Amino acid sequence: MSIVAISAAAITAAVLALTLRPKNGEVALLLTAAASVIVLTSMLGQAASVINTVNSIVSASGISTGYVAILLKVIGICMLTEFTAGTCRDAGSSALAANVTFAGKILVTVTALPLYADILNTVLSILQR
Repeated sequence: MSIVAISAAAITAAVLALTLRPKNGEVALLLTAAASVIVLTSMLGQAASVINTVNSIVSASGISTGYVAILLKVIGICMLTEFTAGTCRDAGSSALAANVTFAGKILVTVTALPLYADILNTVLSILQR
């Protein structure tokens, strides 16, 4: 799906939701969430090409695949967190959106801990020489 099609679908859904919101807020929220899921799932096909490109770069460079796995997990956490927080904000629950964002930040930190540990060990081994 091209960005033009995604933009057209999103604008159409937003206008419909805006029209429905005063009369039936629940349906407007469901419409917005459904449109968001459709856009998200239409882009999942592109993820395969990104992963293949990253894998070819990793193979050529000799970088540890563990680092790439951490990077991809962190990107996934960030994207899902942003999607969820945006949906919560659209539903009028900014406190829940803030909590989801905070949880996402904690999960990114936890996921990246092995990378931090490797960096720290490398720095310590350099300092001990």
